[in-house]
Amino acid sequence: MTTEETTPASGDAAPEAAEHQPATPPQGFVILETPEGSKDGVVRCPKCGASEVAFSESTSQLFCTFCRNRWAPDSLDQIMGLSEGIGELKGTVVTTAAVDITSSETIVTFKCSGCGAEVVVDTAHNLQARCHWCKHTLSVNNKIDNGAVPDGILPFTVTKQQAMALISEFAGKRKAYQHPEFRASFKPENIMGVYMPYMTVDGNVHVLLEGEGEILRRTERVSDKETRYHADVYAVKRDLDAEIDDLIVETSADKINIHSTESTNNIINAILPFDVKNIVRFDAGYLGSEYSSEKRDLNVEHVQGYAAQHFLTIARNAVKESTKQYDRGIRWEYEELNVKGSRWTSVLLPVWLYGFVETRGGRQITHYIAVNGRTGAVMGSIPINRAKALLVSWGTAIGISIITWPIAIALLLLA
Repeated sequence: MTTEETTPASGDAAPEAAEHQPATPPQGFVILETPEGSKDGVVRCPKCGASEVAFSESTSQLFCTFCRNRWAPDSLDQIMGLSEGIGELKGTVVTTAAVDITSSETIVTFKCSGCGAEVVVDTAHNLQARCHWCKHTLSVNNKIDNGAVPDGILPFTVTKQQAMALISEFAGKRKAYQHPEFRASFKPENIMGVYMPYMTVDGNVHVLLEGEGEILRRTERVSDKETRYHADVYAVKRDLDAEIDDLIVETSADKINIHSTESTNNIINAILPFDVKNIVRFDAGYLGSEYSSEKRDLNVEHVQGYAAQHFLTIARNAVKESTKQYDRGIRWEYEELNVKGSRWTSVLLPVWLYGFVETRGGRQITHYIAVNGRTGAVMGSIPINRAKALLVSWGTAIGISIITWPIAIALLLLA
C-alpha cells in the first residue's frame, strides 16, 4: 500500500477550485486579401506560352513539358507576411479562401482561350480539365464559393516510389498478426496522393493558469508494503501573453472526428508536422493527373474551439520551464484563454494514403496507412488476425501458468 502526506508550505495556500472557463471567441471579422494566383482557365508557361504544364516532385517546381522551363512561386508566408504582426492581431482575420463556404455548387464552366470552346470542371473531383477540342489544360486557381480552392498548397516532395517503399516497410514489420485478406490483397502501388484541407492559424492570446504544485521533501519507508511521501503544496499561478504561429487545424468534417468507428483516418494526425513555411500560392498545376484533393467543408467558426484547445495546450507547455521546481507535478484547476486576435489561412497539405476495408461483425471499417508527403513520416492501422492473436494469447497464458503454478504451490507448502 502507498499513502501520501502533503503539508502546505508556510504562507502558501491552495487556490480555490474554479470551473474551467471557455475560450473567449475573437471579435470582429477582417479579410486579408490573398494575392491573385495564376489566372483561371489556361495556365501558360511564362517563357514560351505553352499550356503543357506539369509538376516535378524532385524539385517541387512547375515545369513546361515543351521548353522544359521550370519555375516556382515565392512562399505564401513571404508574400503575405504571415509570420509578422502576430502580437498585433485583433479580432478574426481570414484570408481570401478562408472565408465562409457559401455555395455547394461544384461545377465551374470556362471558355477556353485557345479555341473558344466551353469546358466544364467538376471541382468536387478535380481542379483541372482538358479542352476536348484543342487539348489545352484549364485550371481553377482562384477562390470559388464552395471551398475547393485554398490560398496555398504545400507540394509533394516524397515520390510515389518512395511512399510505396515506406508503406511496404511499415506493413512488413507487422506481418505476424496481419489479417489474411489484408496480406493477400496488399499492393502498395494502389497508394494515392491526396492534398488534404487544413487551415494554418496564428494566435495572439492571453492565458491565465491557476492550480496546485507539489515539491517532494522526503520519502518515508514505513514497511515493505507502505511508503509515505511528504510534500509541500503551493498555489501556482501563471499569467502570460503568447504569440502562436502556424497552428495546423483540419477543415474536413470526417477527418476532424478522431473517434470515428468507421475508419482510422485519425492516423493522419500522427504524421505531423508539415513544413508550412514552404507553402506556395495555390496553382492547380501542382495537382496534375496523379494527385487528387479534398475540399474543405468546415468554416472558421466550426474549428475555433479546436484551435482554442490547442492554444491552451501550447500555453501549458510554455510554462513548463518556469515550473520545473514542482517535481511532484502541477494540477491546473483553473484555465482562462482570451484570444485577442487570430489569422486563418486555407491550405492543402500532401499525404500519401493506402486504404483497406475490413468487414467485422457485420460492419465495415476502413484502415489507412498514411505517409507525410514532405517528410516521409509513416503511421497506419493494419487489421489483425484476431483468431491468431487470441490463440497466441491463450498459449502464452497457459505456458506461464505451467511454469509458475508449481512454484507457487511449492512456496505455499514451505510457508
